[in-house]
Amino acid sequence: MNLQQALLDIGNAQDNELPIAGLEMVKENWSEFYPELERLMTQFVADDTSLSDDQQVILFFGTLLLAQLKYSPALERCLQLFARSDSFSTPLEIVFGDALTELTPTLFYNVADGNTQALCNYIVDGHQAMYCKASAIEAVFAQYEVGIIDESVLSAHVTRWLSAFSALPSSTNRFLISALADYCIEYQLDNFKSQFVALGDKDLFDEDRFEYDDVKAWHSTDLPKLIESGMIQTKFDVVTTLTSWMADDKESDLESEDFDSLISEGFDGFDSLMGEGGLLANVLYDENTILENSVPVSSLPKAGRNDPCPCGSGKKYKKCCLR
Repeated sequence: MNLQQALLDIGNAQDNELPIAGLEMVKENWSEFYPELERLMTQFVADDTSLSDDQQVILFFGTLLLAQLKYSPALERCLQLFARSDSFSTPLEIVFGDALTELTPTLFYNVADGNTQALCNYIVDGHQAMYCKASAIEAVFAQYEVGIIDESVLSAHVTRWLSAFSALPSSTNRFLISALADYCIEYQLDNFKSQFVALGDKDLFDEDRFEYDDVKAWHSTDLPKLIESGMIQTKFDVVTTLTSWMADDKESDLESEDFDSLISEGFDGFDSLMGEGGLLANVLYDENTILENSVPVSSLPKAGRNDPCPCGSGKKYKKCCLR
């Protein structure tokens, strides 16, 4: 397989398969492949609707390989690529899907290779990215986690971000303020508590991202941080990660099919649980309580696995409330 064949292999990849041979060939011939990837990135930056389907697939896999190879020369172009609206069904989201929220922190961290300033400039820039700016924030906190920057440097950046986000209230900046508060609490930057409380008093929080009551409580947990938990992968592998995703999706599909099968066969979950010998047989329900808390099934929001989540998070249903 030569490079041209590898590009065809990648470009023709379907949703349920990975172009493993093509990706291996691209890695072996990276110096020849990267100019093609850079050309696609430049074209997308100029017109994000101009790529063909196969070009979009090559852009997707090529960008993830940047994270795997930690290819720092691509940092500037990479930040330009993600400097645009990234909500559901935008051209950027159509290309990157779930990777847009779940793998861009790893991408930014690995490609930045300690270049904190470039990430910080991206965060305060006036473009409309929301999830990707939050990913860059996570990448900087991860740099702090491993000692690339110290607390004084991180605090200076947080101060700059807060000033930028609070200067122009918007749904994007409310989301970013909330995300930033979350990480300041987890990484125990306690000197910022009063500033976040004041912003919450001005209704500058996105309660769906992080609740204001949690800010006022300001209690960090003992949960693993970004790198420790694997949310940011310093040893990222495209094939391993996407194979795991595909396995999770298949398991979710099977669970949904099993549930649908039970319903079609007449399974009555309520009677099974509440009837004699059922797990909830001894739980009593007042008739009025049941009626007051019931809603017609037809009124419940319906969403496919790849549709926007009905909760309004902006994420896909399968990566949000379907879990």
